[in-house]
Amino acid sequence: MNREVWEFLMGGSRRVIDAWLKEENISPQERAKLDFAVNQLRTLDLGLISRKLVAGPLRGTKLYKLRLRCRNRELRPLLCRGPIGPGHDCTLLQGAIEVGDKLKPRDAEERANEHRGTLISRPTWRAPY
Repeated sequence: MNREVWEFLMGGSRRVIDAWLKEENISPQERAKLDFAVNQLRTLDLGLISRKLVAGPLRGTKLYKLRLRCRNRELRPLLCRGPIGPGHDCTLLQGAIEVGDKLKPRDAEERANEHRGTLISRPTWRAPY
């Protein structure tokens, strides 16, 4: 079964992951790792994907984080199941980089939770990744 992977649209139009990729100067090799992980999300349920690739749900939330180890940094895009439409779909909510067990930006989890809440009330604020 193919699942859809969505991307949150900030303000209903700005792709949050696309903006993060540009802001953090994510290299083509790092982008390829992200795209590979997203393709795994499309083909497998979150419960079947290796814990080396997806961690979660994060404590006290309905958020998960992709665990992408790159040459000189750890990419940690935050996502959730749904939260609208089929429960097996996922939505990328916020980009983050992990440095010493801390996410950058520091409020990445809070932003992702806010984006998830916004998406529930404004379901059109997402687009296919």
